Order: sequence, then C-alpha cells, then structure tokens
Amino acid sequence: MRHTLFAAVLVGLPGLAAPVAAPAADLALVIVNGDYDTLPDLRYRSLGEAYSKALEEAGFRVFLGQDAPGGQMQTLASDLATALEEEPQNRLVIVLAGHMARAGDQAWLLGREAQRASNLTVGAQGLPVGALGDLAMQAQGQAVMLLAEGSGSFETGSGLIPGAGEIVAPQGVTLARGDLGDLLDLLRGEVLIPGLSYQAMAERAPRRVEMSGFLSPAFGLMPGDGTQPALPGTGGPMIGERPLPETDMGELAYWAAVEDIGTIDAYEAYVSRYPRGKFEAEARARAADIRDAPVRRAEEVEAALDLSRDDRRQIQRDLALLGHDPRGIDGLFGPATRSAIISRQKQTGAEPTGYLTAPQLDRLAADAQAEAARLEAEAARRRAAQEAEDRAYWDQVGRGGEESGLRAYLERYPDGLYADEAQKQLDRMEEDRRGQAQEIERRAWDFARNEDTAEAYRNYLRFYPRGLFADAAETRIAQLEREAGPNREALLAEENSVMPNDIARLLVERRLQQLGHYPGLPDGKFDPETRRAIRRFQRDQSLEVTGFLNQETVVRLLAVGR
Repeated sequence: MRHTLFAAVLVGLPGLAAPVAAPAADLALVIVNGDYDTLPDLRYRSLGEAYSKALEEAGFRVFLGQDAPGGQMQTLASDLATALEEEPQNRLVIVLAGHMARAGDQAWLLGREAQRASNLTVGAQGLPVGALGDLAMQAQGQAVMLLAEGSGSFETGSGLIPGAGEIVAPQGVTLARGDLGDLLDLLRGEVLIPGLSYQAMAERAPRRVEMSGFLSPAFGLMPGDGTQPALPGTGGPMIGERPLPETDMGELAYWAAVEDIGTIDAYEAYVSRYPRGKFEAEARARAADIRDAPVRRAEEVEAALDLSRDDRRQIQRDLALLGHDPRGIDGLFGPATRSAIISRQKQTGAEPTGYLTAPQLDRLAADAQAEAARLEAEAARRRAAQEAEDRAYWDQVGRGGEESGLRAYLERYPDGLYADEAQKQLDRMEEDRRGQAQEIERRAWDFARNEDTAEAYRNYLRFYPRGLFADAAETRIAQLEREAGPNREALLAEENSVMPNDIARLLVERRLQQLGHYPGLPDGKFDPETRRAIRRFQRDQSLEVTGFLNQETVVRLLAVGR
C-alpha cells in the first residue's frame, strides 16, 4: 500500500526511530509552523493547540507539531502512517500550515529551520504534501485535508519556487485551503458537526475558504442521527452556525460582548473568566493579532518597496557604517538585520518595528553618505598629518642613504611614503655585500632569502651573528613577525569569510588603487604590497591596523569616496 511505503521511507531517514503502535482511534495530523529561524514568521500563535484541542474533544488521536523542523515533521507523518496502517478505516484529518514551496508538481511544507531550500535539499527540510495526500486516500470518504500557506515572499534555492501552487484534491478526499483562522472556524463549525455533509460544509464554509475534492451531499466526516444540524434562521442558540447547549449561553453572551469590544483587554478578560472556554484559543490569537498589527502593517509597507537583493545589501552596508551591525552583508534580512534596523529606528525616534519605510530608507542612505563623507574628510586630515611626519623623519634619517638611517626609517614607517625607496637602497647594499662575502656565508644568506621565513633568518644569525647580512636578517625577522602577528590565522579566516573569491579580492585592490593606497597592478592576489595598502587604508580610517580585511574594513572601503 502507498502509505506503507511512505512510512517506510520516513522511518528510514537518519535519526528517526520506528513509531510505537497505538490503539485504534480517529486520527489527525496537525502541523502549524509560524516561528521560522530564517524565513519570515507567520501569525499562527496558539492556533496549533486550538486545532489539537478541537480534534481531541471530538475523539481524535492527534499528532501535533508546532514550529517543527523537517525531521520532526517527518517523524510525526511516519507515526500517522503506522497508525493508519493498523486501522485503515479510521477517520482522518490533516492540517498543514506554514511556508510552502514547490518543485514541479510536488509541494512541500517547510520546516522551521529551512533556509534557501533547493530541490536537492528540501527533502531534509520539508514535508511532501503529495505524500500526505496519498495517506489520506487510504481513508476515502472519511478524510479531510486543511491547508494554510504563508506568504511566498522568501528566497529559495535552485529548482524550488515559493508557494504551494495548484494542489489537486486526492481521490475521495475533501480539501480545504484558506486562512488558518478561517479553517479553524470551518473545523469547529462544520467539519466536526455530526451529520453535516461535505456539500453542506462547503456551502457553510467561511468566505475565504476554498473547498474541492470529495463534496458529497449525502455523507460527512462525522456521522449523525439522521438529522442535520440547525441552519441559520431555524431557531436555537448558535455558535456561528452550530447549535449551542443552553448551559453555554452565559459564555456565548460574554463572548459576543467581547467580540463587539474587540480590544486586547476584552479578549484577555474573556480568557481570565473562561480559562478553558470554547473560545480561549481564539481569544488569545485575536489579542496577539491586535498586538502584532503595527508590525504586520510595517512588514506590508516594506514589502511594497520591492527591495532587490542588491538593495538589501546596500541597506546592510549603510546600517553597518552607522554603527548598527547586521552581522553580514548578504542581502538577507534575518534576525540580526532586523535588530540592526530596530536599533537604527530607536536612534532616530521612529517606531521600532524592524521594518523600513520609504522615508526611513531615504534618511538611512543620506545619513550613511554623510557619515562616509565625514570619515573620508577625517581620513584625509589624518593622512596629511601622517605624511608630513613621514617626510620629516625621512629628511632626518633616510635621505642621506646611510644604512642605519634607512633601517630606522623602515622600523618606524614600514608602509611609509619612502618605504619602497629605502628597501631598494638596502637591497643594493646587500647585493654589494654579496660580492664581498665569503662563498659559504653567501650561500647561507641566499638560502635564508629564498626561504624568507623568520626561522631561516635566525639560522643564518646563529652561524653569522656579526655577518655582512646580520642587520638585514634582523630587519626581515621583525617585518615577518609584525606581518604575522599572534592572531594571523583568525584574521585570515575572517578575511576569507568576507572575501570568498579572487574576483572580490581584485575589486578590493582596484578600490585601494582608486584611493591612492595601492601602486601595483591589481591581480586579486593578496601579496605583501596588498597587505601594505590595506594597512595604509586602515590607518587612515582609524581602524585596527592588521593588513587583513574584515567586515568593517570592507564596509568602509565601499563607503568612502562614493
């Protein structure tokens, strides 16, 4: 049987244990995902429990998952498949809510950890809707599927498209799609009413719910006593369109008053008075909706800006430049970027929603541009002062061409204006000494120069502590140790994270060249000349001088002079 195969596939996934057999009962699978790690969150608070409570009160055994990752959803579906195998005549209700995506004609409910899922990875991050439809077909005439999908405004990987697309109801299965709150009303007010046919359910369904598939006028999910429930206008107390026992009329009157008031305080008062009332979950959900309304409106306003990935990267750069760290310039607005936006909004006196408006975006860009100009002017003043000191020291110790003065200049200004000239003169002196040196010392020095490591130069000094090249060896050891530093590996790892390829490195060298720090030919290879240019830029900008790139240095490179 097809659902047997489905169960076997799910149980066979790594880390999933075989499900335990359970007594026969009407079955329900309820998976409601609203709180996502990286995708936009959905307003599904407490509704998973509301579905579960309604189904349990109607006698269903419920497999419930809320804000579940892919593996947990698959485990729940596997448990359901096993239970259905043991008692295939059970009634079945499947509720799926959350972000959905599709590849071809297959739709997937995405787990809370899903991030840019592709057609190659969605099997681990999601739950196949079609496979659950196959399960529902095993209970033809006794199965209802309720689907509520979130907004499709999120990014996916290759081969996967946001949104469930068209879903054809499986044979003999009643399918309902719509808003999760409306589907809850459908479940309580129609699906679980004894004796109500599927066709009557469709006729009485909330306006925004679309029903398809098996819609028999004679049969429904819950058998009755041969009579249909009272319809509107036939008399008798009603909850929406279902009969209400007389004992519940006090609660109903109170709930009607709460709905008329429609405030957070009113809904919380209902929950306080009826902590286990019929509308407890709905009251909590409506209060949460009112509380979240400003954020929802702000989210809609930002969505209307239709920001591209490049637009979002620029926003992250501007935030970082103004001191609000988004923890990455990737064009994806995750929790860190939202926190940076909130920090910016608090700073400027705007409502801290975490979502941008057009005026806020314009002000952000203008403030970032002004900050970049300020930093550039400050760097220019600092550079002028440093260059004046550099020239003065060169005139004092280096211009005469004495070896001790040249080395003193390089010690103080290893990346200075005359560093290249000083090094060339020292190299010429070294070459002259090679002609004077004994053959054996010359070979030792040539070996050290070819190795160009601190250890190689130290080996030379062990044998020739007063050799012709001793001063050059000491100078080069100091340079190498200064360039390496105690944190070189950590600095290199951070640089690799922000400069993932040679193209990005080539662009950095070109930018350094435009700013007057890099005299060489850009080739994307970070050699000592590039390291010197990076250090010069970092020194001008009052950044930590390491010679390695990090996010702050890259943001500043892109900002100044633009």
